[in-house]
Amino acid sequence: MTHLVSTLAEVAYAVRREGSRVVFSPAPPPEHRPILGAWKAALPHALEEGERLPARELLRLERLACIVAPLGELPPMTWATFYYQDRTEPERVLVPGPNLLPSLLWRARNLPEPRRVHLAATDASFLLDLEATPEAVLRTQGKGVELYAWPEWRMREYLQAAARGRAPQQATLEWRGQTHRGTWEELAQVVGPIKKIRVLI
Repeated sequence: MTHLVSTLAEVAYAVRREGSRVVFSPAPPPEHRPILGAWKAALPHALEEGERLPARELLRLERLACIVAPLGELPPMTWATFYYQDRTEPERVLVPGPNLLPSLLWRARNLPEPRRVHLAATDASFLLDLEATPEAVLRTQGKGVELYAWPEWRMREYLQAAARGRAPQQATLEWRGQTHRGTWEELAQVVGPIKKIRVLI
């Protein structure tokens, strides 16, 4: 996913949805085609039929959520929470499964851009947490799929905390162009030394 984010951030072309595919204008350079091709089945979900946008607009969090959400396994209901820079409290709505993607696209067209989007299925089948700017991605697979796409500083803090206190679990981390799989402790070492906490009694 981090490769897709960096590619969309670099490009200057437009993207348009035509049925179940997207068309780029002008055609992407050869070095971008393998990455865009790997996401060709998911990219149309980030656009309305016939909608044409600068490709960078697909990085807006609501549209990015449409790309990376587990579309084949959407739950009956999802809590969608949106955080904004100028608001102290987030906005939280309960969205039926069939309405999730149309709701996200409507918000992308009509509302201010959020700094964070958090989607959580009511049946715990998936959790998706995106925060601008998504520089690192963490994916876990337990009872459900959890995917976190955050700035590096937040991912570093989370992994160091998980290494100290979260139950042992295998996870996959995309960090600075590399993919790592391991325990919380192993992934925390990838992003930096684990900070030791002194407890005074």
